[in-house]
Amino acid sequence: RSALFILFTGEEKGLLGSNYYVENPVLPLNQMVYCFNSDNGGYNDTSLATIVGLTRTTAEKNITNAASKFGLTAIEDPAKEQGLFDRSDNVNFAKKGIPAPTFSLGFTAFNGDVTKYYHRPGDEANTLDYDYLLKFFRAYVLSGRNIANDMATPTWVSGDKYEAASKTLYKNKAIKN
Repeated sequence: RSALFILFTGEEKGLLGSNYYVENPVLPLNQMVYCFNSDNGGYNDTSLATIVGLTRTTAEKNITNAASKFGLTAIEDPAKEQGLFDRSDNVNFAKKGIPAPTFSLGFTAFNGDVTKYYHRPGDEANTLDYDYLLKFFRAYVLSGRNIANDMATPTWVSGDKYEAASKTLYKNKAIKN
């Protein structure tokens, strides 16, 4: 499968860029099989990759296997009370039915280490762990490659709130599982 890379703007102003894209896509949305969003505020655990929505799609093994190749453990959102899944650009794709988790730097709680620079300027390059960031982004890229090369097309897990939208979007398209 091919990959399409899109960088959005206006997330903080109401998910403007991703909303514009899903309403004006460069290819039909039913030809997109997965949206692998990345959104990061901060991190408090460099042994993790936090995947908001990890267990909501059938691509979980592709992601966990990729993370482990780089010494990271992929975990599900530890701060579900924050509603992060529905606050990032991925949600516009999810609403259309496209499986769409968010790959985030490792965090175990949505606390001061994560929020001190969240949606505000002030972070400095010397505060970053570049060895961790390299592992994290390599795991992100390998996850995407694993998903693209998997014979099975990723879907929402049964019962997910976006499953019905997905069935509508892909209704005339055969999905191999």
